[in-house]
Amino acid sequence: MESIGSFVNIKSHNFHFHGCSTCEGHCCNGAKGFAASPLILEDFEEVYKNFPILFSVTEQKLMAYVLLNDGKNYCRYYVNQQCSIYLQRPPACKLYPVSPYFEQLFIDTACPSVNQDSGYSLCHDGQLNSAFATKRLENFVEKLEETHAFFESINALEDFEHVGNLSGIPLFRYIKPSDNKYIKMHLESLKHSWFYVLTNSSKPELAVS
Repeated sequence: MESIGSFVNIKSHNFHFHGCSTCEGHCCNGAKGFAASPLILEDFEEVYKNFPILFSVTEQKLMAYVLLNDGKNYCRYYVNQQCSIYLQRPPACKLYPVSPYFEQLFIDTACPSVNQDSGYSLCHDGQLNSAFATKRLENFVEKLEETHAFFESINALEDFEHVGNLSGIPLFRYIKPSDNKYIKMHLESLKHSWFYVLTNSSKPELAVS
């Protein structure tokens, strides 16, 4: 696959990166960047203490997403034009503008700091600069397969409740009793109240559309 929207496969490409110091948080702004990012199992522990984790269904497959913002405004941790939880930021933020897709790697050419001429080398002749690699990329295909296997094991529609939509993504929470650690982290992550309003019935619903 050569491209997915503005994401371009690094194969046979040379990309450079100017850094984030002159950027106005393009990727942190839900109106310009991203509101949600897919998760693999190892990501849950990294994000649940700071961001909500919710499930969705894409092409009849269950997926998990971290909700980064409300789709309209900046991430709540973007303060004074910088990330206030930089060391605890989600995996997608650590990798950006790089994104894995199975065994392939893509670069987001919509990032204002990505170009083909100057700055730090992101990739050369299709090889990612090791300075931009993270542990998450190691054995990524195997990690993805493990994640899909777990999602298949809980893939029963009656065990989920639709709670809203974010940037066109239908979102669900798990409602069946479970001692599974990933389900527990998912449920614990829902305490992040900036995504919720209380209705007259006191039932929490996502304050997104």
